Amino acid sequence: MNHMKKIYIIMVAMALSAGLFAQTQDSLLRRQLELERDFNPTLLDADKINSLPALREPLVQKANTNFSTWAGRMTPPLEIALPRPASIMTDIPFNLKKGYLSFHAGNYANIDGAFGYRLVDRPKHNLSFTFLHNSTNGDINYVQENSNPAGNTAYFMDNLGKLAYRHEADAMLLNMHLSYLNSGFNYYGNSFEYPRYFNNEKQRLGVLNAHLGLTSKESDRLNYRGSLDFSNFSTKFGYDLYGDPVKGNQLNVTAGFDKPFKEITTKAGIDGSLFTTVYSNDFDNYFLINAAPYILYSGLNRSARLGVDVLFQDADKIRVRVVPNVQLHLGLTDKTSLYANIHGGFQNNTFLEMMNESRYFLYSASVKPAFSIVDIDGGVKIGEADGFRIDLFGGFRKTDDAHFLVHHTQETIGGDVLGNFREVLYPVYGDLTHSHIGGLIQSNIWSPLDVSLRLKKNFYDVTNMTIAGEAISDPKAYNQPGFEVDMRATLSIIQGLKFTLNYYFAGDRWSNYQGFEREMDAINDLNLGGVYEISDAFSLSLQVNNLLSQKYDIWYGHPAQGLNASGGFSFKF
Repeated sequence: MNHMKKIYIIMVAMALSAGLFAQTQDSLLRRQLELERDFNPTLLDADKINSLPALREPLVQKANTNFSTWAGRMTPPLEIALPRPASIMTDIPFNLKKGYLSFHAGNYANIDGAFGYRLVDRPKHNLSFTFLHNSTNGDINYVQENSNPAGNTAYFMDNLGKLAYRHEADAMLLNMHLSYLNSGFNYYGNSFEYPRYFNNEKQRLGVLNAHLGLTSKESDRLNYRGSLDFSNFSTKFGYDLYGDPVKGNQLNVTAGFDKPFKEITTKAGIDGSLFTTVYSNDFDNYFLINAAPYILYSGLNRSARLGVDVLFQDADKIRVRVVPNVQLHLGLTDKTSLYANIHGGFQNNTFLEMMNESRYFLYSASVKPAFSIVDIDGGVKIGEADGFRIDLFGGFRKTDDAHFLVHHTQETIGGDVLGNFREVLYPVYGDLTHSHIGGLIQSNIWSPLDVSLRLKKNFYDVTNMTIAGEAISDPKAYNQPGFEVDMRATLSIIQGLKFTLNYYFAGDRWSNYQGFEREMDAINDLNLGGVYEISDAFSLSLQVNNLLSQKYDIWYGHPAQGLNASGGFSFKF
């Protein structure tokens, strides 16, 4: 009840003050929680490094409040975030400036920096270099009462350099890039009065990535597309300080063909992929082949893709699966439509994917692949009311061997003999049924002000879970929020001056520690920010995060930063 009162008070305050705020860069340490949403780029900030092994291709899109898991930061991921430098340099089609420099710093030693330059900038050739820096080195207090010590220094530093080339020929488009990520961090989790095993030793992750992509121009003949993505990765140490580090190679090859018939909007095609990870350690190598034939139809205000994925996987054992791959869209009016997506498949859970989920996860063996026999989401989008857009949605997913990250306890060596305590996260498994309902309303009834409110209620059912050999009688979906509220307001007061107000709430979160269910404090995060464009080349920005100074864990024993502020500049040249 207290949570709901707090939500109500915050939402009323936002409704009164939404006209005073708009969006800038997000805080450091914001991407660790099991929440991830697409980016809503602003023009004046640089990206946080949030992708392994390489940055995603730049996209310019409207705000989207969907979220799921990521790792790397210690405050929740209100990804109202910094756009990638590549996006910044391409967002304005006729921008004559070729370079970009950004720097932001704040308490907790939070630093975001970016540099980018287009070495070649021609109509059909583009060669660019980007460098991103993201770091923190501040003390964070634990949420658990009587923690000894009361807190610890959370260290994190990412440096990513990338060289990208794009060539547009008459019949096809070529994209390639080469990048290297050097990531350093410590295991800062609560030791619960046990001796720290890693004792703040700095772990290191290095990822070298090379990518090549080829796409044909759309035609009424045969269309093709393909890509090859290769990564080499290594760490400083593995399960312990003196054992073998984790090393390996990951390869993802994709290819697709489609042939229009009758009309160019009706196609038959097939997509295929080969994904493999080969380790030099004692981990199970991973191998997955996917063949996905489909028929695609699109017409005026309606479309349908009907297909299946035929999957062959070799990991801990060989599996062959067939799952639906269907996308439907039906326009009821010019502004109102129904949509549905029906899919399924494997969650690979390879080393790089797990390090994306949380840098503080420690491998003792390969994580089990998860399999969803069905994953359905759909809803209705309503845009009939001028200045408003409403999206009512729901979904259902059933997953075998779903994993949940919980705080490591003492290892059981044999019988009652206990081994080391490690201040890290490790996976537990269960069969998960997840359904959800929710709604989103967006309004720009007054054009300088853009406001959105998203509510989502999740329902979880977990079965067949064991922890340290003990069956859990009433397991929960650990670290998954039961109820979520996401509100955002953006306002341009005058030309060049923008403000933001963003609020996120996630309640009904649970974890398990030493065999007992632990209810986690709700995330209750309010952020304010502003950007001022002094000229078309130079701007200043300021962001204040966790304005309510709330204490909560991202994962149990891994707290978020308290009240933190940062400011800086962006310069295009």
